This record gives sequence, C-alpha cells and structure tokens, in this order.
Amino acid sequence: GNRFRSPLVAACLREAAKELPVTIGSAGILDLEPMPPLDGALKAADELGLDLSEHRSRYVGSISLRDADLVLGFERAHVTTAVVDGGAPRDRTFTLPELVSLLEDGWPLEADDPLDHARRAIEQADRFRAPSPGVALPQIEDPIGTSEQRQQETAREIVDLSGRLAVLLFGDTVAPFVPSLPPPGRRAWRGLLRRRG
Repeated sequence: GNRFRSPLVAACLREAAKELPVTIGSAGILDLEPMPPLDGALKAADELGLDLSEHRSRYVGSISLRDADLVLGFERAHVTTAVVDGGAPRDRTFTLPELVSLLEDGWPLEADDPLDHARRAIEQADRFRAPSPGVALPQIEDPIGTSEQRQQETAREIVDLSGRLAVLLFGDTVAPFVPSLPPPGRRAWRGLLRRRG
C-alpha cells in the first residue's frame, strides 16, 4: 500500500544521497487513493528523525518505471508488479534485501563518479543473481496489523538495509543515515529505572 516500508526506505536513501543528483520516489502495488503513511510508520520515522508527513501513497501502475536506474521492492509480488505494471527493467529490479546481499557478496568496484559506481554495482548484482525464477527472494514482510514492537523491528531492519545499500551503491561519497531509534527494549528499561527512582 506504499504506506510503511517504501516511504521509510525512500526517506533514508534521500537523506544519505542528499548531496547527489538523484531522484528517489515511492510507489505501491495497491491502487489506493493518496493516503498518508500508517501511524506505525509515522511513529517509527519520528523516532528515527525522519519526516514522512508529506508522503502520500501512489500506485505503481500510475507511473512509468521504464527509465528507472533502480527499482526496489520488499516481496516477490512487488518485483513482478513493478516489471509488469510499471514497466521496470527486470535487470534493475530487486527486493531490498536481495540487492544488499548481492552487492555485499560481489566484487569491490572502483569508480570516481558515485553515479557511475551505482550503475556498475547494479549491473554486477544482476549478473550475480540466481538464474532460476523459482529461487526464493529474500523479503521484508509487511508489518501492517502487527505489534508496535514488530513495526519498530521492521523499521530498524529497513534503516539498516537502506544505509548499507547507500554505501554499496555510491561508495564513500555518502554517509548512511544513522537513526536515533533506541535499541529494542531500551525504553522498557528506562521506564523501569524511572519507576525505581
């Protein structure tokens, strides 16, 4: 629905690549009217120091992804829909955890220009991906309807993967977004300590 995972990744990557001439957008596979992020995403973003207040959902079938240098999804259905309905190039469409894994397992790349580095990294990832369409893609499950703790864990995973991806794509020219999100359980301990005085 383009209301939790995608807006968080887009915000993290925008922050990491803010000095680069790149355009980062967000779309979902459900054809919804423009809607704000889910409360869990807004809360997670706020705790991360990100602002999602201007985000509104949009449908991937309403835009063209033909000229996109990179398209990311979180589940196999996202990749398929982006290619079929959005016209995304198959060789530049991945799930987020799939791409990070492929790039981390790949060869080190040298390029002076961060955009050239990113394009070469994406080409390499496509060459290294499993040739069989039956191979399960690593995914990030939709946290909608889950507990606040699970939503926070999903947000933390997304931020971690987004930061790693930014450096893998653009090299040392970017600094990954460093969240201010507390580690799991930290708030509970703080509350306990306060109560004990």
